[in-house]
Amino acid sequence: MVKENTVIIGMITTIVGGLIPFFISNFAIIVASRLLVGAGIGLFTSLAVSLIGDCFSGEEQKTLIGIQGAMGTLGNSSMTFVAGLLLGIKWQATFLYFLFIIPFLILFMMGYTPKMEKETTLEKSSTKEQKQRSKHAKIPASIYVAFLMLFLYFSAFMVEATASALVIQQNHLANQGMLSTEIAIAGLVGALISMAYARIFKVLKNFTPVVAISLGTVGFIVCSQAPNMTIFFIGLLLMMISSLIIPYVYDSILSEVDSSISNLIISIAQICNNLGAFASPYVIALLSGMTGLSTAVDQMRISAGILGVIALVFVVLAVSRNTKKTSAKAVK
Repeated sequence: MVKENTVIIGMITTIVGGLIPFFISNFAIIVASRLLVGAGIGLFTSLAVSLIGDCFSGEEQKTLIGIQGAMGTLGNSSMTFVAGLLLGIKWQATFLYFLFIIPFLILFMMGYTPKMEKETTLEKSSTKEQKQRSKHAKIPASIYVAFLMLFLYFSAFMVEATASALVIQQNHLANQGMLSTEIAIAGLVGALISMAYARIFKVLKNFTPVVAISLGTVGFIVCSQAPNMTIFFIGLLLMMISSLIIPYVYDSILSEVDSSISNLIISIAQICNNLGAFASPYVIALLSGMTGLSTAVDQMRISAGILGVIALVFVVLAVSRNTKKTSAKAVK
């Protein structure tokens, strides 16, 4: 029941922290409530991935990890839209979208049973054995590299959100009002692509992030040089394909890391995501200062360069993993 209770506590904490600003307008309390929301989300989002690894394997695991990533994108897009509608009532009403968590909390409480938890890998060994495994569990070097790549990826990808409007202004594109619609549609397409992660992985195997990130690199270059909003939209679509790196890393963690520490490792991966997004302006500013490239268009080119480096790193990882598999088969 440990995981079930953790998820429930996390969701309730998120609801309470999310709704506090609707009733109270004190700035300090609102900031504190944001910390509650962050803590609550942190409790259940990492478990959302590790529970998939506990209960499923193989292609089912890959499919569900892809769906999990897609739901995050869809939720972000849809709740942003809902918050915009609620803003028409009053600014505090925007926080009411946290009420949408309640139906999912009820569904989880009804659908996730003690019997289900007993069948997970975490429940298969005693607490003493579990602690021993945790102490001796080793984290592959490739996972540490993946952490760094996630940090760099989000540092680069956030430029899509922060610089797109400035880029179309700098390039004097017509119909600039279409930007928000294009970003929303591209996000939905990205969610659909994430849902197809299992099928994509079946074809590309360990080169999945290489292809995805390479297309994202092309996307940033296309957007930086787009002559019109149609071409800019194509660039956005290519950028969104790069998000396949996220389910790939989570899938790698569940496949390569001992189940006794998988939840911790997934939590660290998500921290790298958030740190990358937070540090994005500083990383881009640092690289802009080093290269002398300071415009919005230049920022997209810098992001393309970062993604190019990430793609090369994943090429090395893919070759290394394939070599290990070949060696293992040869030994057998």
